[in-house]
Amino acid sequence: MMTASSGKFFLSRPAWLAAVLITSAILGLHGFFLFHAGGFCGDEVNVINLAGSDSLAHMTRDSFPILLPLLIRGWAALGLAHSDLNLRLLGILIGLGIAGALWLAAWTARRSPPLISLTLFGLSGTAIFWEGYLRAYGLGSLLILLTLSAMCFMLGKPTWWRTAILSVVAVLSVQALYQNAIFVASIVLGGWLVCWLRKDKSTAVKIVVAGLAGVVSLLPYWGCVVKWQQATAVIRPGFSWVAAADNLNSIAAFPLPQYVWVWMLLALVLVALGMAAFFRSPPPPVRSDDRMTPLELQVFAGTTLLAAVVGYFIFLHFAALITSPWYFLPLLAVGASCFDLGIPMAAVPLRFRAVVWGVLIATVIVAIPLAIRNLNCRFTNVDLLTKRLMKEISPQDYVVVTPWYLGISFHRYYQGAADWDTLPPVADHTTYRFDLVPTAPEMSRASQPVLDRIATTLQAGHRVWIVGLMSVPAPGRRAATEAGRFIAEHSQTFAPLDLKIHGPTSDYEDESLLRASGWKTDPP
Repeated sequence: MMTASSGKFFLSRPAWLAAVLITSAILGLHGFFLFHAGGFCGDEVNVINLAGSDSLAHMTRDSFPILLPLLIRGWAALGLAHSDLNLRLLGILIGLGIAGALWLAAWTARRSPPLISLTLFGLSGTAIFWEGYLRAYGLGSLLILLTLSAMCFMLGKPTWWRTAILSVVAVLSVQALYQNAIFVASIVLGGWLVCWLRKDKSTAVKIVVAGLAGVVSLLPYWGCVVKWQQATAVIRPGFSWVAAADNLNSIAAFPLPQYVWVWMLLALVLVALGMAAFFRSPPPPVRSDDRMTPLELQVFAGTTLLAAVVGYFIFLHFAALITSPWYFLPLLAVGASCFDLGIPMAAVPLRFRAVVWGVLIATVIVAIPLAIRNLNCRFTNVDLLTKRLMKEISPQDYVVVTPWYLGISFHRYYQGAADWDTLPPVADHTTYRFDLVPTAPEMSRASQPVLDRIATTLQAGHRVWIVGLMSVPAPGRRAATEAGRFIAEHSQTFAPLDLKIHGPTSDYEDESLLRASGWKTDPP
């Protein structure tokens, strides 16, 4: 309960009151999403299955290190993973931890509320959606924000004890995401420039030690990274600047598309302030407490943001990945927190504060209902699709899941008696086994047993169910796939079913359920 003294405190400091109210809204949005996110998509099931492995080496068979699988395993050891809802709660808590980390960074650096980051990033329905996505991007965002806080804490009073804290958090950060090494390096560079201003060589050495701790902790993964690059070469066609910009905009453009320009404007202002502070001729004033001076914070925040943006895009270019929106979650988390460090509300000239407050209040008013709309969305419909399927399927029917990678989420939720295969068939449906996927020249031969089973099932008077990406060709047109053409030409009826799912589903795993029956003895 708020006491009279605390009430007077918040009323006399509108920034604090606004930040607390926004944080309460963020808490409510995460709670809303917990009950609307639905089941787990294939990417999430892949991590959950890796977490259940008894081998640490097996847990690294993904595009990120071992920390998230270990965290999920620990969550399960506490008895909190026996249902989708309980397991989804872990992702929601990580998202709430990100909001807490924004507070920690602003408090450690300035003893001020994180008003900008909470408004632009914390309230973003798109960001909350991907924070709750049970992959390593939410956890990586949380830990890189804690690394940012740890650096501010250490630069405030550069003792070896604080250096140890920075080292531990930096190690945990890169153990969540490989690309967090880029952000750790950016934070280290920002710290170095502060040491340059201070002419403090001993603190610079401590920062090097902390940064090297993170780098050294990644060395055991070298072989895993090489194997993963070889196995996933088919899905790494090259980096696209256009696609990367579109995916970055999909998170930054909240609540309205014009907010991309707000992010860009704040980034340019912060970098300009950092450069001006660094090249200012008078030395920074002497610190009177355990915090960096405002000039040092501008140098640190501006340098960290600039290095993070440049370094991360270089990383994506050489990784040759098809980017997705969640790839940019850690980058925007770092950027939003840097805005709080380098451009606090108190630094805004008085003649502009009314405009700033107007924009902030308008953003909150628009963002909350739009965030609710965005968060009323499931990650997948495969869990509901399988429920419908199990109600109607008979043991003599046959299920085909296409493409093959949908078999991971289907395997988690399907408990029917009928046999099923993926197209093309893959022996292991617990994790992404790119090494088992037939190559293009082998695809037709590998898929033939599935087509044969489809034919024998239809000829026997039973039904074939298609889960995933397959469309019924219009009369007179050819199907897009060999299997679709085969079923359309040989079955008497072939049509999609209305799943009657309430609420939208993410485009990344919004699948169809089709049913074929009957056999044409003389196909066209």
